[in-house]
Amino acid sequence: MKSPALDTFQNILFMELRPWMATGITEAKYKQLLLEIKKEHFTFQPLYEVDFPKPLNAKRKYYYALIESDVIQYLNIFTSSISGALNENEKKYWVHNSLNKILPQKFKDTKEVIEFHKYDLEKIMGSSGNSAAFDDGYIIQFLRLQVLRIFLEIQDAYKDYASDEVFSFEELNAKYYSDFLPKSFIKEATKLKLNSPTDSPRIKSPTIQFVPRPFDFRPDAKGILSYKAIIKNADRFSNFEERLFTNELIDENYNFRDQHGQIQELAAVFQTLFQKGYFNKLKFPGQKPIKPVEIRKFLDHRYNSKTDKQFREWGNNPDKLATFTAARWIDNLPVS
Repeated sequence: MKSPALDTFQNILFMELRPWMATGITEAKYKQLLLEIKKEHFTFQPLYEVDFPKPLNAKRKYYYALIESDVIQYLNIFTSSISGALNENEKKYWVHNSLNKILPQKFKDTKEVIEFHKYDLEKIMGSSGNSAAFDDGYIIQFLRLQVLRIFLEIQDAYKDYASDEVFSFEELNAKYYSDFLPKSFIKEATKLKLNSPTDSPRIKSPTIQFVPRPFDFRPDAKGILSYKAIIKNADRFSNFEERLFTNELIDENYNFRDQHGQIQELAAVFQTLFQKGYFNKLKFPGQKPIKPVEIRKFLDHRYNSKTDKQFREWGNNPDKLATFTAARWIDNLPVS
């Protein structure tokens, strides 16, 4: 499972889906594109929904559906990440990441686009809906409302894990935007009829997916350095851990699978990471060097593995290690 990211929002604001760049696309083409959008459904009961004027032409309907789909996917992934969290700290991480990083950036991005293109809400609401500029403004204002809705959804559903003050709709809009938005645009969500396991017995279980955890999630242990102290580049290390999962060395809960021969492979991976610079060299404060054994202990603790013997063997025989990793996925790991 990927981290929730609102990729479609980014594409609409700054990349290939910018509505004001979509010139020459006919109503018929938008109708066709609308049919190709995969319908997403909530896997939980949301608290809020956006109550915005209905889209009245094919372009608006297409972007409306794109945005709705991305919102539902984001909130489904987020809720699944919370449900699958191993401890309270991990839940706090997901809430903090959304409320303090991802969504504030989307607020800034939408404000930038609205102000640059002068997509004022007053103009949009007073338009006949026939102008291309009004269509584009409608799309961006709807996207803006959905970002506000997502923030309120997460904030109000997971207040125990939010570190900052709680905002009302009006306060949140005033904090990030300079113009007024009617509170009536956000309302209590319609009650959904969610499938229970007995409602759909013939539906296959979803494929197990991998959720990045760029933080400590195991109970503290004596002599184990923290993730922040050890890891040089969290994004690069998360990509590596996904490779560990896809190559079936760890499961979705980061536990070493320990199948036949895998202990040798995992220890070789640890040594290769050390050689390719995935870890910090010094401990702070004090600037003491981080020893290979400290890295091995950190990794063994993280994956519930025991590679002490094999790790030392590979470290004492670099030529044998190079032969073992040659032409394997391990050898193709990028340098950090």
